[in-house]
Amino acid sequence: MRNASLALLIASALAACSEAEPPGTAAAPQALPPPKPMVQAAAAPTPAPAAAPVAAPQPSADELLAARVKQALRDTRKVDGQGVDVRVAGGAVTLFGTASSAGERRKIEEFVAGLEGVQSVVSKLVIVRGS
Repeated sequence: MRNASLALLIASALAACSEAEPPGTAAAPQALPPPKPMVQAAAAPTPAPAAAPVAAPQPSADELLAARVKQALRDTRKVDGQGVDVRVAGGAVTLFGTASSAGERRKIEEFVAGLEGVQSVVSKLVIVRGS
């Protein structure tokens, strides 16, 4: 009987060795390798829609008139418009700057009033002798 007990004891010891280790006593789990990135087949690039060209802003009628008046004052020999600046609002031309005399100021005002598109003239010209 002793042999049977000994055999039973050895059998149970062997059975215990083949069982998994209890939790907490197992070695740390091996780290898994990082996942490999998935490679996707490159799709044919789709052409981007052509951007519509952005049109430059068009100058207003007042800006065009101001440019014409300035050009006329530079180009004429009838008056000395070198010291004159021009602003336009609603077709009304305002003159800034200097004139050499009251007569010259009047000539400049009349010259500008006669230009096409000028509705009225407001003169803020200052008389400076020798200007």
